[in-house]
Amino acid sequence: MSINITSKMKKILLLIILVSFVSFSQDFQGKAFYMSKINVDKSWMDNMRSPTRKAYMEDMIKKNTEKNYVLEFSSTESFYTEKEKIEIGESQGYNWMATYIGENIGKLYKNLQDKETINETEMMGKFFLISDPIEQIKWKMTGETKKIGQYNCYKATYDKEVQERVFSFGSQNQNQNNLITKKVEVSAWFTPEIPVSTGPSWYQGLPGLILEVNDNNTTILCTKIVINPTDKSKIKKPKRGKVISNVDFLALQEQKRQEAREMWQARMRRSGGGRPSSNN
Repeated sequence: MSINITSKMKKILLLIILVSFVSFSQDFQGKAFYMSKINVDKSWMDNMRSPTRKAYMEDMIKKNTEKNYVLEFSSTESFYTEKEKIEIGESQGYNWMATYIGENIGKLYKNLQDKETINETEMMGKFFLISDPIEQIKWKMTGETKKIGQYNCYKATYDKEVQERVFSFGSQNQNQNNLITKKVEVSAWFTPEIPVSTGPSWYQGLPGLILEVNDNNTTILCTKIVINPTDKSKIKKPKRGKVISNVDFLALQEQKRQEAREMWQARMRRSGGGRPSSNN
């Protein structure tokens, strides 16, 4: 349960943050493990007549919306990447649904001193280095606190506008280029007991490690933290791929979405609505 913080308690919080930053050495490292889940409206699947196709779509959605990540961090840098999975059973082949749902994150590097982010990601067999300045998020403290594991956490929020695509890949007649713009509140819980101004995914800018995020349809939860692990490793910038801005990458991704949809529709016409090949 969260509770409100009084004005006096806010001053105590600032003192805790200051003491925490001083007590941690500049060369300390840590690892935080996160679960990430994106909620997708799957009502469009209710009328699917093929159980095989429905099971295939369920599996593909789960694969792209439920993931586990590791965040390696120091006082100035961080490296966020998906935990490796061991595929059991039949190979899924090319992950075509990744162009529609899921995050673009491959290997996300942040440098808080240089205020830069570099995201090494793959799309259709090609690697890209998406390089942009760190987003300056205007967080607002809410005056709420709760415990996550052993850590005392504090809540902060900010508002943003998002363009949301209504995912209905099974409808051949729906115009997939229609986007809904809406305003959402992003909330994060951070702990000043780990005084690094970073967090999972693209979230950062608070006086402590972010342990939980709720952003529209996305929820990210920290499940484990290791401070100064024995297997310390140097946090390195990703280097594989063509350098591109996020704006240009999103435009290219939109083009590939349209191409993938046209391929899907052609396949459905040929097969009469059966399960698509996993090789495309």
